[in-house]
Amino acid sequence: MSEAVSAGGPTQGVVRAAAAAVIVIAGLKLGAPVLIPIAFALFLAVLSFPLFRWMLDRRVPVPLAILATVAVLGSGIALFVVLAMGSLSELRETGPVYYASLQERLAYTVQWWQDKGIAVNNWLPPRWRDPDAIVKLAGVTLKSAFVIVSEATVIVLVLVFFLGEAAVFPRKLERLPPAVRESFAHFAQVSSDLQRYLVIKTVVAAVVGVCCGAWVALLGVDFPVLWGLVAFACHFVPNIGAVLAAAPAMLVALVQFDAGKSLAVVVGYLVIGLALGNLLEPSLLGRRLGLSTLVVFLSLVFWGWLWGPVGMFLSVPLTMAFRILMAHSRDWRWVATLLDAAPPPARELPREPSPALPGDRASAESR
Repeated sequence: MSEAVSAGGPTQGVVRAAAAAVIVIAGLKLGAPVLIPIAFALFLAVLSFPLFRWMLDRRVPVPLAILATVAVLGSGIALFVVLAMGSLSELRETGPVYYASLQERLAYTVQWWQDKGIAVNNWLPPRWRDPDAIVKLAGVTLKSAFVIVSEATVIVLVLVFFLGEAAVFPRKLERLPPAVRESFAHFAQVSSDLQRYLVIKTVVAAVVGVCCGAWVALLGVDFPVLWGLVAFACHFVPNIGAVLAAAPAMLVALVQFDAGKSLAVVVGYLVIGLALGNLLEPSLLGRRLGLSTLVVFLSLVFWGWLWGPVGMFLSVPLTMAFRILMAHSRDWRWVATLLDAAPPPARELPREPSPALPGDRASAESR
Protein backbone atom coordinates (compact mmCIF):
# COMPACT_ATOMS: atom_id res chain seq x y z
CA MET A 1 0.00 0.00 0.00
CA SER A 2 2.77 2.41 0.90
CA GLU A 3 4.59 1.53 -2.32
CA ALA A 4 1.50 2.42 -4.36
CA VAL A 5 1.14 5.75 -2.60
CA SER A 6 4.80 6.57 -3.04
CA ALA A 7 4.61 5.60 -6.71
CA GLY A 8 1.61 7.82 -7.29
CA GLY A 9 3.16 10.76 -5.42
CA PRO A 10 5.42 12.11 -8.19
CA THR A 11 2.64 11.66 -10.76
CA GLN A 12 0.21 13.65 -8.64
CA GLY A 13 2.87 16.34 -8.18
CA VAL A 14 3.37 16.63 -11.93
CA VAL A 15 -0.38 16.83 -12.51
CA ARG A 16 -0.74 19.58 -9.89
CA ALA A 17 2.18 21.50 -11.35
CA ALA A 18 0.70 21.24 -14.86
CA ALA A 19 -2.71 22.39 -13.62
CA ALA A 20 -1.13 25.34 -11.81
CA ALA A 21 0.83 26.26 -14.96
CA VAL A 22 -2.38 26.25 -17.03
CA ILE A 23 -4.10 28.51 -14.50
CA VAL A 24 -1.15 30.91 -14.42
CA ILE A 25 -0.94 31.08 -18.22
CA ALA A 26 -4.68 31.73 -18.49
CA GLY A 27 -4.36 34.49 -15.91
CA LEU A 28 -1.47 36.08 -17.81
CA LYS A 29 -3.49 35.95 -21.02
CA LEU A 30 -6.65 37.43 -19.52
CA GLY A 31 -4.79 40.02 -17.47
CA ALA A 32 -2.62 41.24 -20.37
CA PRO A 33 -4.12 44.79 -20.44
CA VAL A 34 -3.07 45.27 -16.81
CA LEU A 35 0.05 43.13 -16.67
CA ILE A 36 1.78 44.47 -19.80
CA PRO A 37 2.27 48.03 -18.44
CA ILE A 38 3.42 46.60 -15.09
CA ALA A 39 5.92 44.25 -16.80
CA PHE A 40 7.21 47.09 -18.97
CA ALA A 41 7.58 49.36 -15.93
CA LEU A 42 9.42 46.58 -14.08
CA PHE A 43 11.71 46.21 -17.10
CA LEU A 44 12.49 49.94 -16.98
CA ALA A 45 12.92 49.86 -13.19
CA VAL A 46 15.46 47.04 -13.32
CA LEU A 47 17.25 48.75 -16.20
CA SER A 48 17.48 52.10 -14.40
CA PHE A 49 18.16 50.79 -10.89
CA PRO A 50 22.00 51.06 -11.18
CA LEU A 51 21.64 54.79 -11.88
CA PHE A 52 19.15 55.14 -9.04
CA ARG A 53 21.43 53.28 -6.61
CA TRP A 54 24.42 55.39 -7.72
CA MET A 55 22.56 58.57 -6.76
CA LEU A 56 21.43 57.13 -3.43
CA ASP A 57 25.01 56.18 -2.57
CA ARG A 58 25.95 59.84 -3.05
CA ARG A 59 23.34 60.98 -0.51
CA VAL A 60 20.91 62.33 -3.12
CA PRO A 61 17.42 62.58 -1.56
CA VAL A 62 15.10 59.79 -2.59
CA PRO A 63 12.46 62.00 -4.30
CA LEU A 64 15.15 63.83 -6.26
CA ALA A 65 16.83 60.55 -7.23
CA ILE A 66 13.49 59.15 -8.46
CA LEU A 67 12.79 62.32 -10.42
CA ALA A 68 16.25 62.31 -12.00
CA THR A 69 16.03 58.61 -12.91
CA VAL A 70 12.61 59.02 -14.51
CA ALA A 71 13.86 62.15 -16.33
CA VAL A 72 16.86 60.31 -17.79
CA LEU A 73 14.69 57.39 -18.90
CA GLY A 74 12.04 59.72 -20.27
CA SER A 75 14.64 61.68 -22.22
CA GLY A 76 15.99 58.50 -23.82
CA ILE A 77 12.52 57.24 -24.73
CA ALA A 78 11.46 60.68 -25.99
CA LEU A 79 14.56 60.88 -28.18
CA PHE A 80 13.78 57.45 -29.59
CA VAL A 81 10.15 58.41 -30.31
CA VAL A 82 11.07 61.77 -31.88
CA LEU A 83 13.64 60.21 -34.19
CA ALA A 84 11.25 57.40 -35.11
CA MET A 85 8.35 59.76 -35.78
CA GLY A 86 10.50 62.05 -37.90
CA SER A 87 11.72 59.14 -40.00
CA LEU A 88 8.22 57.65 -40.27
CA SER A 89 6.76 60.97 -41.42
CA GLU A 90 9.45 61.18 -44.10
CA LEU A 91 8.76 57.59 -45.08
CA ARG A 92 5.03 58.30 -45.28
CA GLU A 93 5.65 61.07 -47.79
CA THR A 94 7.85 59.00 -50.09
CA GLY A 95 6.24 55.65 -49.27
CA PRO A 96 3.81 55.59 -52.23
CA VAL A 97 6.71 56.05 -54.65
CA TYR A 98 8.63 53.16 -53.10
CA TYR A 99 5.52 50.99 -52.99
CA ALA A 100 4.73 51.62 -56.66
CA SER A 101 8.30 50.80 -57.66
CA LEU A 102 8.30 47.65 -55.51
CA GLN A 103 4.97 46.55 -56.98
CA GLU A 104 6.33 47.06 -60.48
CA ARG A 105 9.42 44.96 -59.76
CA LEU A 106 7.40 42.21 -58.14
CA ALA A 107 4.97 42.15 -61.07
CA TYR A 108 7.89 41.83 -63.50
CA THR A 109 9.39 38.98 -61.44
CA VAL A 110 6.06 37.13 -61.21
CA GLN A 111 5.50 37.56 -64.96
CA TRP A 112 9.02 36.30 -65.70
CA TRP A 113 8.39 33.11 -63.71
CA GLN A 114 4.97 32.67 -65.31
CA ASP A 115 6.59 32.83 -68.75
CA LYS A 116 8.77 29.94 -67.58
CA GLY A 117 5.62 27.97 -66.70
CA ILE A 118 5.80 28.52 -62.91
CA ALA A 119 2.78 30.28 -61.38
CA VAL A 120 4.44 31.96 -58.39
CA ASN A 121 1.25 33.82 -57.58
CA ASN A 122 -0.52 30.58 -56.72
CA TRP A 123 2.04 29.76 -54.05
CA LEU A 124 1.24 32.84 -52.00
CA PRO A 125 -1.63 32.87 -49.49
CA PRO A 126 -4.60 34.95 -50.70
CA ARG A 127 -4.10 37.57 -48.00
CA TRP A 128 -0.50 38.14 -49.16
CA ARG A 129 -1.72 39.11 -52.60
CA ASP A 130 -3.66 41.97 -51.07
CA PRO A 131 -1.68 45.19 -51.71
CA ASP A 132 -2.79 46.47 -48.30
CA ALA A 133 -1.39 43.44 -46.44
CA ILE A 134 1.93 45.13 -45.69
CA VAL A 135 0.13 48.25 -44.55
CA LYS A 136 -2.13 46.21 -42.28
CA LEU A 137 0.82 44.35 -40.77
CA ALA A 138 2.66 47.61 -40.11
CA GLY A 139 -0.53 49.06 -38.67
CA VAL A 140 -0.86 46.23 -36.15
CA THR A 141 2.75 46.71 -35.01
CA LEU A 142 2.37 50.49 -34.74
CA LYS A 143 -0.91 50.05 -32.90
CA SER A 144 0.81 47.93 -30.25
CA ALA A 145 3.52 50.57 -29.93
CA PHE A 146 0.96 53.34 -29.56
CA VAL A 147 -0.86 51.33 -26.88
CA ILE A 148 2.33 51.33 -24.84
CA VAL A 149 2.81 55.06 -25.43
CA SER A 150 -0.80 55.79 -24.50
CA GLU A 151 -0.32 53.87 -21.24
CA ALA A 152 2.82 55.86 -20.45
CA THR A 153 1.15 57.44 -17.42
CA VAL A 154 0.49 54.05 -15.82
CA ILE A 155 4.03 52.92 -16.66
CA VAL A 156 5.59 56.05 -15.15
CA LEU A 157 3.53 55.77 -11.97
CA VAL A 158 4.38 52.09 -11.51
CA LEU A 159 8.04 52.90 -12.18
CA VAL A 160 8.02 55.63 -9.52
CA PHE A 161 6.46 53.25 -6.99
CA PHE A 162 8.98 50.53 -7.81
CA LEU A 163 11.92 52.89 -7.30
CA GLY A 164 10.44 54.31 -4.11
CA GLU A 165 9.95 50.84 -2.68
CA ALA A 166 13.48 49.84 -3.68
CA ALA A 167 14.86 52.76 -1.67
CA VAL A 168 13.22 51.67 1.62
CA PHE A 169 13.24 47.91 1.11
CA PRO A 170 16.71 47.32 2.68
CA ARG A 171 15.50 48.89 5.94
CA LYS A 172 12.44 46.63 5.89
CA LEU A 173 14.68 43.65 5.26
CA GLU A 174 16.68 44.33 8.42
CA ARG A 175 13.56 43.89 10.58
CA LEU A 176 12.63 40.50 9.16
CA PRO A 177 13.55 37.17 10.80
CA PRO A 178 16.85 35.64 9.62
CA ALA A 179 15.14 32.77 7.75
CA VAL A 180 12.91 35.17 5.80
CA ARG A 181 15.84 37.52 5.22
CA GLU A 182 17.84 34.66 3.69
CA SER A 183 15.00 33.92 1.28
CA PHE A 184 14.90 37.54 0.15
CA ALA A 185 18.67 37.49 -0.32
CA HIS A 186 18.10 35.11 -3.25
CA PHE A 187 15.76 37.66 -4.82
CA ALA A 188 18.48 40.31 -4.45
CA GLN A 189 20.86 38.06 -6.38
CA VAL A 190 18.19 37.50 -9.04
CA SER A 191 17.70 41.26 -9.35
CA SER A 192 21.46 41.85 -9.58
CA ASP A 193 21.92 39.27 -12.35
CA LEU A 194 18.92 40.59 -14.26
CA GLN A 195 20.19 44.16 -14.01
CA ARG A 196 23.55 43.13 -15.39
CA TYR A 197 21.87 41.28 -18.24
CA LEU A 198 19.57 44.16 -19.19
CA VAL A 199 22.31 46.79 -19.02
CA ILE A 200 24.64 44.76 -21.24
CA LYS A 201 21.80 43.90 -23.62
CA THR A 202 20.76 47.56 -23.93
CA VAL A 203 24.31 48.80 -24.48
CA VAL A 204 24.97 46.16 -27.16
CA ALA A 205 21.60 46.95 -28.79
CA ALA A 206 22.56 50.64 -28.94
CA VAL A 207 25.91 49.80 -30.53
CA VAL A 208 24.17 47.49 -33.03
CA GLY A 209 21.69 50.25 -33.92
CA VAL A 210 24.44 52.83 -34.46
CA CYS A 211 26.52 50.43 -36.58
CA CYS A 212 23.54 49.35 -38.71
CA GLY A 213 22.44 52.95 -39.24
CA ALA A 214 25.99 53.97 -40.19
CA TRP A 215 26.33 51.04 -42.60
CA VAL A 216 23.04 51.85 -44.34
CA ALA A 217 24.00 55.54 -44.55
CA LEU A 218 27.40 54.57 -46.01
CA LEU A 219 25.61 52.58 -48.72
CA GLY A 220 23.42 55.60 -49.50
CA VAL A 221 20.12 53.92 -48.55
CA ASP A 222 17.37 56.30 -47.47
CA PHE A 223 16.15 56.61 -43.86
CA PRO A 224 19.33 55.41 -42.08
CA VAL A 225 18.13 56.80 -38.72
CA LEU A 226 14.94 54.75 -38.93
CA TRP A 227 16.80 51.54 -39.78
CA GLY A 228 19.21 52.14 -36.88
CA LEU A 229 16.28 52.53 -34.47
CA VAL A 230 14.65 49.39 -35.88
CA ALA A 231 17.90 47.45 -35.40
CA PHE A 232 18.12 48.70 -31.80
CA ALA A 233 14.56 47.59 -30.96
CA CYS A 234 14.81 44.27 -32.84
CA HIS A 235 17.99 43.30 -30.99
CA PHE A 236 15.80 42.57 -27.95
CA VAL A 237 13.82 40.04 -30.03
CA PRO A 238 15.82 36.80 -30.11
CA ASN A 239 16.58 34.66 -33.17
CA ILE A 240 14.42 36.51 -35.69
CA GLY A 241 15.34 40.00 -34.51
CA ALA A 242 18.15 40.37 -37.05
CA VAL A 243 15.84 39.24 -39.86
CA LEU A 244 13.14 41.70 -38.80
CA ALA A 245 15.71 44.50 -38.66
CA ALA A 246 17.29 43.77 -42.04
CA ALA A 247 14.09 43.12 -44.03
CA PRO A 248 12.79 46.72 -44.39
CA ALA A 249 16.23 48.20 -45.12
CA MET A 250 16.83 45.43 -47.67
CA LEU A 251 13.54 46.19 -49.45
CA VAL A 252 14.26 49.92 -49.59
CA ALA A 253 17.76 49.24 -50.95
CA LEU A 254 16.25 46.91 -53.57
CA VAL A 255 13.74 49.53 -54.70
CA GLN A 256 16.13 52.47 -54.49
CA PHE A 257 19.11 50.74 -56.16
CA ASP A 258 19.33 47.09 -57.18
CA ALA A 259 19.72 43.56 -55.84
CA GLY A 260 23.48 44.04 -55.32
CA LYS A 261 22.96 46.94 -52.93
CA SER A 262 20.24 44.98 -51.14
CA LEU A 263 22.65 42.06 -50.72
CA ALA A 264 25.28 44.44 -49.35
CA VAL A 265 22.79 45.60 -46.70
CA VAL A 266 22.11 42.00 -45.66
CA VAL A 267 25.82 41.17 -45.50
CA GLY A 268 26.48 44.22 -43.32
CA TYR A 269 23.68 43.28 -40.93
CA LEU A 270 24.99 39.70 -40.71
CA VAL A 271 28.55 40.84 -39.97
CA ILE A 272 27.38 43.31 -37.32
CA GLY A 273 25.06 40.76 -35.75
CA LEU A 274 27.76 38.09 -35.73
CA ALA A 275 30.46 40.35 -34.29
CA LEU A 276 28.34 42.09 -31.65
CA GLY A 277 25.37 39.85 -30.98
CA ASN A 278 27.05 36.44 -31.18
CA LEU A 279 30.62 37.21 -30.07
CA LEU A 280 30.77 40.38 -27.95
CA GLU A 281 27.50 40.00 -26.06
CA PRO A 282 28.01 36.37 -24.93
CA SER A 283 31.56 37.21 -23.78
CA LEU A 284 30.21 40.08 -21.67
CA LEU A 285 27.29 38.11 -20.28
CA GLY A 286 29.27 34.96 -19.60
CA ARG A 287 28.07 31.38 -19.64
CA ARG A 288 26.21 31.85 -16.36
CA LEU A 289 23.63 34.14 -17.99
CA GLY A 290 23.24 32.12 -21.18
CA LEU A 291 20.05 30.52 -22.45
CA SER A 292 19.60 27.55 -24.72
CA THR A 293 18.82 28.49 -28.32
CA LEU A 294 15.73 26.29 -28.28
CA VAL A 295 14.56 27.89 -25.04
CA VAL A 296 15.05 31.37 -26.52
CA PHE A 297 13.01 30.48 -29.59
CA LEU A 298 10.24 28.82 -27.58
CA SER A 299 10.09 31.78 -25.19
CA LEU A 300 9.75 34.10 -28.20
CA VAL A 301 6.82 32.07 -29.52
CA PHE A 302 5.20 31.70 -26.09
CA TRP A 303 5.42 35.34 -24.97
CA GLY A 304 4.55 36.56 -28.46
CA TRP A 305 1.37 34.48 -28.36
CA LEU A 306 0.66 35.62 -24.81
CA TRP A 307 1.29 39.38 -25.05
CA GLY A 308 1.88 40.13 -28.73
CA PRO A 309 4.81 42.30 -29.93
CA VAL A 310 5.44 43.55 -26.39
CA GLY A 311 5.74 39.95 -25.22
CA MET A 312 8.26 39.26 -27.99
CA PHE A 313 10.26 42.30 -26.86
CA LEU A 314 10.22 41.16 -23.23
CA SER A 315 10.49 37.42 -23.91
CA VAL A 316 14.20 37.04 -23.15
CA PRO A 317 14.21 39.27 -20.02
CA LEU A 318 11.18 37.44 -18.62
CA THR A 319 12.64 34.00 -19.38
CA MET A 320 16.00 35.10 -18.00
CA ALA A 321 14.36 36.24 -14.76
CA PHE A 322 12.59 32.88 -14.47
CA ARG A 323 15.84 31.00 -15.11
CA ILE A 324 17.79 33.01 -12.52
CA LEU A 325 14.99 32.50 -10.01
CA MET A 326 15.04 28.74 -10.58
CA ALA A 327 18.85 28.69 -10.30
CA HIS A 328 18.63 30.03 -6.74
CA SER A 329 16.06 27.42 -5.69
CA ARG A 330 17.22 24.12 -4.22
CA ASP A 331 14.22 22.13 -5.38
CA TRP A 332 13.95 23.62 -8.90
CA ARG A 333 17.60 24.13 -9.80
CA TRP A 334 17.31 21.38 -12.39
CA VAL A 335 14.88 23.57 -14.36
CA ALA A 336 17.56 26.27 -14.63
CA THR A 337 20.00 23.62 -15.85
CA LEU A 338 17.60 22.62 -18.63
CA LEU A 339 17.09 26.26 -19.65
CA ASP A 340 20.81 26.98 -19.63
CA ALA A 341 23.05 27.02 -22.66
CA ALA A 342 25.35 24.10 -23.36
CA PRO A 343 27.49 23.51 -20.25
CA PRO A 344 31.23 23.07 -20.63
CA PRO A 345 32.33 19.47 -21.19
CA ALA A 346 33.01 17.57 -18.01
CA ARG A 347 36.66 17.02 -17.26
CA GLU A 348 37.79 13.48 -16.63
CA LEU A 349 39.41 13.10 -13.25
CA PRO A 350 42.85 11.48 -13.25
CA ARG A 351 42.69 7.85 -12.28
CA GLU A 352 44.35 6.99 -9.03
CA PRO A 353 46.84 4.11 -9.22
CA SER A 354 45.46 0.94 -7.72
CA PRO A 355 47.17 -0.07 -4.47
CA ALA A 356 49.83 -2.73 -4.84
CA LEU A 357 49.21 -6.06 -3.20
CA PRO A 358 51.75 -7.44 -0.70
CA GLY A 359 52.61 -10.31 -3.02
CA ASP A 360 53.27 -7.93 -5.89
CA ARG A 361 55.51 -5.77 -3.73
CA ALA A 362 57.51 -8.79 -2.61
CA SER A 363 57.96 -10.00 -6.18
CA ALA A 364 59.05 -6.52 -7.25
CA GLU A 365 61.68 -6.43 -4.49
CA SER A 366 62.98 -9.85 -5.43
CA ARG A 367 63.49 -8.62 -8.99
